[in-house]
Amino acid sequence: MGNLNRLAVVFIACISHFLLVQFGSQFLIPFGYASVIWPATGVALGLYLLKGWPVLVGVLLSFIVCLHSDTLISGLPPEVVYLLALISTIQLFISRQLVLQFSQVPIRISIPFEIIKFLFITGPVATLLSSVAIYCVLSLYLPLPQETLLYISVTKWVGDFLSVVLLTPIFLFLYPNIFVKKARKASAAIMTSLLSFSIICFVYFVSSNNFNRDKKQQFMSGTVSFVEQINSTQATIKLYLKALEAYFQASEQVTKEEFSAFTSIIQNTSIKVRAIGWIPLVKNEARAQFEASMQRLYSEGAYIQQLTATGIQSAPEQPYYLPIYYTYPLQENKSVIGLDVSTHPVASKSIKHAIAHQSFAVTDIFTLVQQQDKTDGVVVYYPIFKKSEVPSLASLIGFVEVVLELELLLDPMYTTERKSVFTYQISFGEGNVFSHPNYESGHFISHEVQFTLFDKQGTIQFSSSDSFASHLINWVDFIIVLIGCILGVICVMFVFFIVSFNTSLEKKVKASTHELIEKNNELELANEAKNLFLANVSHEYRTPLNAIIGFTELATKETSDLPTLDYLAKINDASNILLSTVNDVLDFSKMQAGQLDLDLKVFKPSDVTASVIGMLSHLASEKSITIQYQHDANYKSWVEGDELRFKQILINLLNNALKFTPKGSIHLDCKCVEINDNATELTIKVRDTGIGIKEEDQQRLFNAFAQAQSSTTRNYGGTGLGLSIVKQLCILMGGGISVTSQENVGSEFTVVLKLKGVTAEQVALQENSVESDAGQQGHHFQGMRVLVVEDNKINQIVVQKHLRNLGLDCDFANDGQQALEYLKAQQPDLILMDLQMPVMDGFTASAHIKNDEALKHISIVILSASVGKEEKQQAARLGIEDFIHKPYQQSDLVRVLNKYAS
Repeated sequence: MGNLNRLAVVFIACISHFLLVQFGSQFLIPFGYASVIWPATGVALGLYLLKGWPVLVGVLLSFIVCLHSDTLISGLPPEVVYLLALISTIQLFISRQLVLQFSQVPIRISIPFEIIKFLFITGPVATLLSSVAIYCVLSLYLPLPQETLLYISVTKWVGDFLSVVLLTPIFLFLYPNIFVKKARKASAAIMTSLLSFSIICFVYFVSSNNFNRDKKQQFMSGTVSFVEQINSTQATIKLYLKALEAYFQASEQVTKEEFSAFTSIIQNTSIKVRAIGWIPLVKNEARAQFEASMQRLYSEGAYIQQLTATGIQSAPEQPYYLPIYYTYPLQENKSVIGLDVSTHPVASKSIKHAIAHQSFAVTDIFTLVQQQDKTDGVVVYYPIFKKSEVPSLASLIGFVEVVLELELLLDPMYTTERKSVFTYQISFGEGNVFSHPNYESGHFISHEVQFTLFDKQGTIQFSSSDSFASHLINWVDFIIVLIGCILGVICVMFVFFIVSFNTSLEKKVKASTHELIEKNNELELANEAKNLFLANVSHEYRTPLNAIIGFTELATKETSDLPTLDYLAKINDASNILLSTVNDVLDFSKMQAGQLDLDLKVFKPSDVTASVIGMLSHLASEKSITIQYQHDANYKSWVEGDELRFKQILINLLNNALKFTPKGSIHLDCKCVEINDNATELTIKVRDTGIGIKEEDQQRLFNAFAQAQSSTTRNYGGTGLGLSIVKQLCILMGGGISVTSQENVGSEFTVVLKLKGVTAEQVALQENSVESDAGQQGHHFQGMRVLVVEDNKINQIVVQKHLRNLGLDCDFANDGQQALEYLKAQQPDLILMDLQMPVMDGFTASAHIKNDEALKHISIVILSASVGKEEKQQAARLGIEDFIHKPYQQSDLVRVLNKYAS
């Protein structure tokens, strides 16, 4: 570290420490010297552990400046100030040495014991040593009770301890150092430390403020009665003077004996006054007569006197005099008889004020003539004027006075109970201050009260006594801070544990995630392979089924032999069952992959239902089962939905009913309700008299590959996918399916579907389309040329037979490449294109055709066993709209040919 860097560290350490000391000083305990909120120590130690000895220099300089500016400590000898600064600085050095000696650095924060040991060494141990040293120094130089000194030292220890434990680690997390191993996500621990320190400081601040406020309130309450007694005494003195006023106004001549007797009556013995006197106004022409009267009452040496700098002398001649004529008690105050107060250097001002305001007036504090060893006397004057005359000097009769010695007056009020709470100082007017001998300004708690002392505004300053100061010691707050500190450390350690645990957990999660991703990729590949396998199997099943169903349909039309027709019907039934199984497996695979979409068309539910019943009626006849079908009028309305999937739902439900009903009947009850213009709700109930389903088996009935009992497959056959597919189709159509069943009684399946409403225009268009198709069923499509691109020879024969029955001939191409060669020489009106073929597949060939300006006008219809979502999307990109799905019937060809016949 270069010299400039060291100087910079010294400067930064000094400034930061000085500012933090000023901050902590705002929260000093009532005795001063220490505070629990003292972040300076923790920050200084953190900087020292990071930057080394230059920090100690900066901290020492800051301590010296701060201690010299502290009004409490600045009164101590300079060597004591330097010693205190040195002790606090050495504390940082000791902390560092203890860590290096007793801890293994760098400290591993993931191990709780190492963290606790580090915090214990830097916190309680090192700070305790410095607190003990400061206690010893203060006890030698400060005249405070041992309990107070102990409280100050413990406060310093707790403040340093809290600061070091919660603030020092923050610096070790911020920058690389030899003491703490770098932690991941240390910001969480830093924020926890700062939050803990802030919460503890806030709780302590609130608690100590409440405690100090309560103590101050208690202190102020202890002064209230004292102030009230002073005001009460003042009111009593005013009553003395008012009573004397009435007495002198009521009598033209009051003798000395009468004055003494009346005064002794009105005087309250609990109020200690020095004297009560009568001061008549004596004009110069009546002086001799007045002095003669005085000599008769007192002695031959009595005369009107004047107080001068050299002592009491005979008053010089003047227009009028205000001599003290009567005083009670006489013996103690005889020396003031004849003293002219109108010329007194202190009393004369109050005399003039009393005459001018016709009210009470109190003098400044001065030395009484009768009490020369004390300077705490005041006199209260009250003027008496002639009745029925305007108050003025001309109508003035004289003054009554009360002489007060403040110590004598206030001591009875300052009881033992009050001495345990406060000392006091009274000030009024300018420069009039009376302090109790034990009064110490600003002694921990102070309080002042404004009051009126006769004609002057006064203030009573209260300061806490040594006895009351002992009640300011608040050990409860230390317990709160220590508990908070322990909780804060636990929180920080918990955060470290969580961070360490999270780091380890993140590694495990990352490894597990990577493994899961690999497994998921494998599963996705397996799922793709499964789907591809199912698609290929479906294609391979559909291709021969196309030949079987096609030849069956052709043979049915070409023979009239009844046994043969019966055989053909059975072949057709078996083929349809096999096709249904293949469809179920492929549909289930599509549902799992989320690839099953609805193909919306306008249709009549009643027509589809009648078609399904007709398709399955021969199966019902074989088992002597009757299918009873009823529906409401609305069921014949047009709706928009997927006709094929609706038909699939009905086939599955009726097939199930036929399969599990050995005898009896099947009831099909259908209703259609128009919810609004855009929605129609279909409700279809299929009730049978079959074997029924146990209640516990009904819960899993709609799960894939599930049947009521394990023996069901053996007895009745089936894949267990039918009802699962029905449920998914119902959900796709915005509805659902439910079942109620009783074993050996029968079952009832209820399907609810929400389909789109149909407008009048859509109905008219659909009816026209149906009529057009019906009108063209017998049309022979003369002159229309068709190219069939198909690699399977048997399927070529099937399609050729169907086309010939419709009056059409066709040409064949065995693959896409042969089709392109054919198109070079001829251009048909329609191409029926298979997809999976050798040499060139159907989509590649179609792409070539659509990209050829001379050929792109030729219509292409997909004729394939593979017509899924992806195939439809790819066809749409090529502009191909129509599909014939193998296996197909002649009516499917008619539908497409009608579209392109023109």
